Amino acid sequence: MNGLRTYLATLLLAFGSALQAADTASPSDEALMLAACQARYTAVLEHAWLMQGDTEAAAMRRDLFAAMLEAALHDAPDQHRIKRHLISFRISQKHAASGLLDTARFGTDRRRSRIALGMISQQLSACDRLVIGRMLLGA
Repeated sequence: MNGLRTYLATLLLAFGSALQAADTASPSDEALMLAACQARYTAVLEHAWLMQGDTEAAAMRRDLFAAMLEAALHDAPDQHRIKRHLISFRISQKHAASGLLDTARFGTDRRRSRIALGMISQQLSACDRLVIGRMLLGA
């Protein structure tokens, strides 16, 4: 009976360690930023499509950030878990960006619309600086 208890205790410890290791597989700050940029430009693309605007530039940027994110994760250990984290993160970032775009375009409070436009503009500018900074540095 002692052997069975020892075996079960060892099994539980190993299982607990595996769960803890699974929780520690998280995306880097760079991956989070690239995922956020991809999500923001997805929201811009959808917004432009709904407004019958130019979708080409937003689609190119979204695809660029998707490719950059894929490249950043290429050699990452445990990238499947990281990608699962990033999917949830991208969904929340796209939802937030869509909300800002909707408020900026359709908001009835001019002050809130102006603030929303400023926020989404700043976020997209930060994304664009990531790409421009890499091009200038030759990376």
